[in-house]
Amino acid sequence: MKSFRTTALNLPSLRLEGSLFLPDILEKAALGQGRLQTEADYGLPKGLKLRDEASRAFQIASAQWRTFAALLDRTDFNPQRASTQFISELLRDAFAYPALAAVGGGVPVGDRIYPITHLAHAAPGALAAGAKPVAIVIAPHNQGLDDSDPRFAVQGSGAKRKSPFQLAQEFLNASPGHEWALVSNGRILRLLRDAATLTRPSYLEVDLQDLLAGQRFVEFGSAWRLLHASRAGLLGVATDEPARTAPAVVWASWQQAGQEEGTRVREGLRRGVTDALFALGQGFLQHPANEALRQKLQAGDLKREDYFAQLLRLVYRFIFLFTVEERGLVPTAAQPGDDDATAQARRAAAQLYADGYAMARLRDLALRRRAHTRFDDLWQAVRIVFRGLGLGQPRLGLPALGGLFAASQCADLDSAALTNAALLGTMKSLRWASAAGGALAPIDYRNMGTEELGSVYESLLELVPEVDVHARQFGFVGLTSVGSTAGNERKTSGSYYTPDSLVQELIRSALDPVIEDRVAKHPAQPTEALLALRVVDPACGSGHFLLAAARRLAERVAALRSADGAVAPQAYRHALREVVARCIFGVDRNPMAIELARTALWIEGFEEGRPLGFLDHHLQCGDALLGLTDLKALEHGIAKDAYKALSGDDKAACRDLAKRNTAGLKQLGKDLKGLQQGLRFNPQPAALEALRAIEAMPA
Repeated sequence: MKSFRTTALNLPSLRLEGSLFLPDILEKAALGQGRLQTEADYGLPKGLKLRDEASRAFQIASAQWRTFAALLDRTDFNPQRASTQFISELLRDAFAYPALAAVGGGVPVGDRIYPITHLAHAAPGALAAGAKPVAIVIAPHNQGLDDSDPRFAVQGSGAKRKSPFQLAQEFLNASPGHEWALVSNGRILRLLRDAATLTRPSYLEVDLQDLLAGQRFVEFGSAWRLLHASRAGLLGVATDEPARTAPAVVWASWQQAGQEEGTRVREGLRRGVTDALFALGQGFLQHPANEALRQKLQAGDLKREDYFAQLLRLVYRFIFLFTVEERGLVPTAAQPGDDDATAQARRAAAQLYADGYAMARLRDLALRRRAHTRFDDLWQAVRIVFRGLGLGQPRLGLPALGGLFAASQCADLDSAALTNAALLGTMKSLRWASAAGGALAPIDYRNMGTEELGSVYESLLELVPEVDVHARQFGFVGLTSVGSTAGNERKTSGSYYTPDSLVQELIRSALDPVIEDRVAKHPAQPTEALLALRVVDPACGSGHFLLAAARRLAERVAALRSADGAVAPQAYRHALREVVARCIFGVDRNPMAIELARTALWIEGFEEGRPLGFLDHHLQCGDALLGLTDLKALEHGIAKDAYKALSGDDKAACRDLAKRNTAGLKQLGKDLKGLQQGLRFNPQPAALEALRAIEAMPA
């Protein structure tokens, strides 16, 4: 069996939120096994070892923490001053930041002033001369990094309050001269960089209090390797190679490594979805208990395309569940306002779900060969989860979502049987991908982005399913059998994935001006004005543009709803769901694309306990290239080029249609001439007006 590892960081004092780094890449870097992690890369003189330097830093940091910890409960010492002194000394003496300068009056960007407290500049003569200063925001030790406060409000923005983390993120997004920031209150330290969206926070968090008060040297060493000043390009690199060049920011290099690894994982996911569809399609056909399913396929009551569509929805269900489980959104957790009995019931339901029904438990089980049996108990548990999410199941903490989990979505498969072997084969294909060195890397659904969903979309379009009921075989033309896929959905629908760079440019050029115009024209009710917008993508594909548009609108709606300018993460999530429910519409001629776009929007707009049916009529299957916006176009008839054979078309049928169209145009011309002659003998005003209109038509 191939080796495998989990995505979770095995370091309890470190927490990765969002997609700042790929978990596997960050774990390698934390252990000193990543890119640019030699002694020279950390700027150490010859003869010094990284472990020795990390040990020295730990001793310094521990002494600094003891001084700081003695002030945490004192009321006669300024909390801001205490945390500022501790973090400044910690970064300077333990993490080797060369020049930490306090910022008086904030940092101006355009017409706004951001109250950044400090900037860390590069040392003179640093090899990474292109490194930009690291912005630093230090909050008092009695304030959370997500708690708003007037001292962090941005001047010129109209906001009265912001949280330290929100201030740093907005500053990075606004300032071209800064890409990375550190935010801390002395107890917690976060690393972040500029981000395309605010709706999902992204950062690396270090629990300094746990590390230093608990004397966790090994984990401190990991944090030291990750946050050392050399990682920001602020130090000179000791080297005997004058021509050697280092990246300005090692963090960026790790991100690049993550993107490369992510590309391999996405390729694996594309193959995995195909393998999963094959395993499911074959598994349902071959199970002895599924005679009713086979009879429906044989009689034509269930068409091949409809069977494939249900398989796709089943895969979408799994993708949705993987994502919301890993984000902690399902099952429903205990809420702050719950009484003791309710909170205890929620915790018991969550434990029952985790022990016997969660998709997460199937991930590791899929790698155990002895679990791949002919029994179907695992599928029965999955069916209970699906039914619970469709109708609600309080005993498992599952809300009634409907939508993708409605009984009508997979009517034939929900009532069919599936062996553990087929289900776990599907889980292995969807949860694991081949990484570098032949190892199996778990797919990170927690931070699944539109790029990953888009890659799934591309792979599905090229599949042409085939079903042999007698042989109980399911497969794909060109993969499991010899045949041509020239007429696949990508060719016939002209469907191609839109890259993120183009999507972001479309948002900046097309949507941002509309948002600003709406807000300016409706100063009394700007939020309602924005929610009255309708964003329509007539060829939405997997929903990449619609997702980006929803995020941008949600950011502005959440900010407008905040009276003091401070926006909590849950406020972004609520605004995103409302924007998706009211403002987002899409059309695509490919039904698979519509299903995937709907799933992507469900994932992004999901709120705990809220149903999924709000998108059913917003995304429709149709052809945006057919139809008329100007009825005068009918005067010219249908151009003969419309019947030109394209890739995947039946050439004989195209020739026949072209001939019929040409004959029809000739007959239309004869009919018009006869009508003209007849109208000359009927000089009624209405007839003359019709005659003039006809004579004005082009020949």
